[in-house]
Amino acid sequence: MKYLSCLLLLTLISCSSGDLKKDYDPSLAYTSSGVEQFFLPELPAWSNFSAAGGCFKKSSFHYLDFSKLKENYQLSYLESLELQAQYNERLENYFRASAVKFLKPIEQASFFTNTLEQVRGGVKSLKIPKVNQVDVIWIEAFTDQEFKQFMKSSQFDEKYTVLLSSCQSKQTLQQWLVQENFDGIGFGLITAEWLSPYDKEMKPIPGLKIYLQELFGPEIKIEFLHSKNKEMIEFILP
Repeated sequence: MKYLSCLLLLTLISCSSGDLKKDYDPSLAYTSSGVEQFFLPELPAWSNFSAAGGCFKKSSFHYLDFSKLKENYQLSYLESLELQAQYNERLENYFRASAVKFLKPIEQASFFTNTLEQVRGGVKSLKIPKVNQVDVIWIEAFTDQEFKQFMKSSQFDEKYTVLLSSCQSKQTLQQWLVQENFDGIGFGLITAEWLSPYDKEMKPIPGLKIYLQELFGPEIKIEFLHSKNKEMIEFILP
């Protein structure tokens, strides 16, 4: 009986070892650059969901550890937001242009380092013009029909407007705007890449949020437009 138990165990190990060898990619073996410490664990598909927006996210976003970014690179809250947003935008562009759907560790390190250099050099994904007021529209707070009717309003000709999305990526939202012929209006976009589990003091918080006044600046008045049947818990105003 003991012999049979050992034989069964060896058989299981042999089978699993074969699977590992089959999937093993020798190009993944390299000396770590240490950028892994700045990434939080990736959310599994079943939890990649916005309770506030009532939607599943369009992509699997990579969230950054703002505390470690501040400690190691002295990045501000705004710079950390930019880094996370630009990294995810770059990643999605890469995946759309190639057949692969994952990064090798050495590629991840290169993407992170190059994006960090851009952010520290002043490159911005979200550029706010010099205005006194910004109208902000939360897309998931409306039905598709309500939103389309709202978008036909002439008020966007006079005010700078930013679209918020709890679940869409910048790429998917831009594609939708083109599809609906709204791309010529010139909206600012704050998509799911910008949400973070850190507050403006770079301290961990429950859930994913963004502090809008910190993003736009203290001198800009924010007019937040959303449906009353949605609770605004992800987008924080003073």
